[in-house]
Parts: sequence; structure tokens; C-alpha cells
Amino acid sequence: MQKTKFTKLVDTVIRTINPFIADSWSKRSILLLSLLLGFYFTNSILSFLLDKSINTILLAILILLIMEISIRTTLLSNFTKLSIIIISINNFRIGSTYALILEAFKLGS
Repeated sequence: MQKTKFTKLVDTVIRTINPFIADSWSKRSILLLSLLLGFYFTNSILSFLLDKSINTILLAILILLIMEISIRTTLLSNFTKLSIIIISINNFRIGSTYALILEAFKLGS
């Protein structure tokens, strides 16, 4: 078969999607759970602390600093054996970031 642009596109899409499909269900479920738990915990913490008389700007800065520290530690680590843990931490961070941005949109700021 000829190598057209369409076949190259299909090959690229298959190579991109294949790692997600080829992984075991336990790895995929752990990664999905870490994403959802990051969203849930951050949303719960923000909802609880917004009722208190705490400065919300400092709270958002604190959460962002924690996220940046987690990014730096995952970038500096060379653990290949613990890659599922590092990816889970990253997914937790992504869920947390999504909850923080969603809460900002709900508050209109």
C-alpha cells in the first residue's frame, strides 16, 4: 500500500492511542482514580475553606505552590520502576488544577 498523507495520519493516531488501549485495566483505573481524587480533594478543601474567613488568594497561591513542587519533583526524579506512582501524582495534580480553575470560574474571578 502506498504511503499517503492519510495513511501516515492513521499510523500516527494508532501509535498515539495504542499505549492507552494496550495498558492493563489496573493501570488505567489507578490513573483515572488519581485524576478524580485530585479533583475531589481539591474541590472539597476549597469548598470547606471558602466558608471560613481565610484569604482565598493565599489559599490559591498555596495550592499552586504545592502543584509546582510536585511538578519539579517528578521532573527531577529518574525512577523508572515507580513510573505508575509518578504518573498518578501527575494525574492528581491535573485533577486538582481542574478543580481550582473550575472553582475560579464559579466564583467569577
